[in-house]
Amino acid sequence: MQLPRDHIVVLLNALYDMDERTITVQHPAAEIGELLRINLGDPQASTVTVKTGAMTYDSIINDIQREYGDEVYNELPNEAAYVKALVASGLADIRNRDEIDTTIKRYGYQDLHEGHPPRYAGFDTNLLPWRMHDVLGIDPELYGEDGAPKPVNGYTLAEGVDEELKHSHRYGHTAMPAAELADVFGTEFERLDGQPNQDSREMRLGLREYRRLRETRPHDVVASDTGDAGIIAGCKEFYADEPTGVILFSNDYGFVDRAREQKVPAVHVEFDLDVPKTITATWDEIALLLYELAVLFGVIVLPKATLYGAWDGKDEQDWQAETIDVQCRSDDLEDILRRDRAIAETYTHL
Repeated sequence: MQLPRDHIVVLLNALYDMDERTITVQHPAAEIGELLRINLGDPQASTVTVKTGAMTYDSIINDIQREYGDEVYNELPNEAAYVKALVASGLADIRNRDEIDTTIKRYGYQDLHEGHPPRYAGFDTNLLPWRMHDVLGIDPELYGEDGAPKPVNGYTLAEGVDEELKHSHRYGHTAMPAAELADVFGTEFERLDGQPNQDSREMRLGLREYRRLRETRPHDVVASDTGDAGIIAGCKEFYADEPTGVILFSNDYGFVDRAREQKVPAVHVEFDLDVPKTITATWDEIALLLYELAVLFGVIVLPKATLYGAWDGKDEQDWQAETIDVQCRSDDLEDILRRDRAIAETYTHL
């Protein structure tokens, strides 16, 4: 059964209805095992316990690399991506929040009613998969009071970033054969036949965010080459004769230094090396995290259901719709899920 990202919360509802109040989130491979434990309680404040922290996870995947080699290792997200998935879902924060807020306060919050020129946000390729427009609290349609200046007024979308995101999402070209992956991680991975490998699935997350901003938010599409120099040069040239300006955000210090050298405002977005052991989260945040983890790992296992972020039938439309495939291991869960999914779909189309 397929669920779009926005409807994954109905899976949590269904599990709750079946008295599954403790949700373990596991990787199928015995070497990795349990990642998180969710205690479903208040929809606005449930508890998530991180059973495998990023440092522990890094140690595990290094052991896997030594035992099975680089090709298998490259099918797993690294420890940084593991942390970033929790940040993207709203369960953890960036490390340098104060620096980011200071930068946005300095360059953003333009008062358009007073004739100030708009200020847009531009993201380096390495940040697009992690929903920075939401994490940083800068989206003009989500943050800031009505009638008051917004953190930023829209987005700068460099063509070089788009090209870098598209470059690595080819189906199956760089992924190892699913049957060999299944031999190492479990039979669940047989369904990843022909799908992008982990790195390419991560880029898919970024490409979807790029498209979302282009489809739904004020933006400038800036002609640029790929690479730090090309992206920065494109932004600088585009705004050279425009009243509008840009703040660039990157997870790469070299990118930020290069931009500042050219007098383009830029700030580094810093992630912690690990995440808190215990986190309070809403069900919507937990549902988003399940989507992120399903795509990054390809497969995750919950009580009574296995979630596939990629499967052999997943096509461009499924990626565009941010769909996961839920394989129920309980008839009762499947019945509840079908009922609740129909209600959610009806509500969506009202």
